[in-house]
Amino acid sequence: MARTERHAKRPAPPGLDFVPVEGGPATMTFGVVRRQIGKGPVQTAHQAVLRRLCPGGAATLADSWQPNCYRCDVLLPPKAPDDCLDPKALCDLYEKHSFEGIKDLVVMATLRLQSPDRLHQEWEAVRAFAHDRLCKERHLAVVAVMHLPVLVGSTNPPHIHLMMPARELHSFGFGELVRPLATDRGKQILADELAQSLPGFLAD
Repeated sequence: MARTERHAKRPAPPGLDFVPVEGGPATMTFGVVRRQIGKGPVQTAHQAVLRRLCPGGAATLADSWQPNCYRCDVLLPPKAPDDCLDPKALCDLYEKHSFEGIKDLVVMATLRLQSPDRLHQEWEAVRAFAHDRLCKERHLAVVAVMHLPVLVGSTNPPHIHLMMPARELHSFGFGELVRPLATDRGKQILADELAQSLPGFLAD
């Protein structure tokens, strides 16, 4: 826990809304978007999700959400309300059910892909992992987003963001916080489960 608290006091690096957890697979970036990091800006689940659905910063929270990413999907646990298939409605519900002092907003994992010629296979493999291990086993909603930076002239590799509102989602709405996944330990937990489900996926 002490290590997590030290991370919480460090500012997020420029261009990020969370503090990445060090160590572990180089092909995975992991962290938790918090309500506020130190004296940094107050954040919302909407901001974290929308910036990945609409990379480039052109969309605002007031706009209707029209994703411009390469691919996206919302995955839900079995008893979640159907309305939450809309990512904006999912974020609305998370903020509506937040309580005073809540720190955890979105557990964020970014997976850099090794086989850019088989993007559909990589997408389906990660999607199936997220549905089985995160939605069904942990009762988490997951907003999955694929970016293909080469389409906008970037040399960054293709990658998938898995964005998990940081509480279990049930028929009544959001419930228990998802610790220890929403701590520094979460990176190794997720890496271990990926290694079990998708051997070799995180190889450097």
